[in-house]
Amino acid sequence: MDRFELQRDVGWLIFDVSRLLMRSFEKKVREVGLTPHQWRVLLQIGRREGQTQTEIAEETEIARAPLGRLLDKLEEQGVIERRQDPHDRRAKRIYLVEREGKTFMEPFRQQAKEQFDTVYGKLADSELLELIRMLDHIKANIQSAEQDGIVTPRTAAQNESA
Repeated sequence: MDRFELQRDVGWLIFDVSRLLMRSFEKKVREVGLTPHQWRVLLQIGRREGQTQTEIAEETEIARAPLGRLLDKLEEQGVIERRQDPHDRRAKRIYLVEREGKTFMEPFRQQAKEQFDTVYGKLADSELLELIRMLDHIKANIQSAEQDGIVTPRTAAQNESA
């Protein structure tokens, strides 16, 4: 197998693993009454609270207008809150709402832990750390190529029509 075929196979394997992992989580998410988009947005907010709508849109690859409507619903349900950005009066930062010291996402953490234990169960911590290191390296290569104009990221509009 030549290097191109090897690289192509790695790319497809990463895509397949990501697709299967998302499908598995989306099935569990639907069981608790969330849509896959709501789950992705809540996960992103939980990973790094205080992001703007634009930052969340970029990370989740959801166009700003549909994301705005989704955030409106989550805010109406009391799951998130928008707070004024202290440095930019036009921007709002998005946070998970806490009730009794816990966020809306707490009950889902155990479910996610069980999923991860199933998915990664036979991998040692050292293997997971090595996998993270390698994937971070690939991610940095892609981001660098995007900045240099070698690789063009998909836009939200392209994602909606795909």
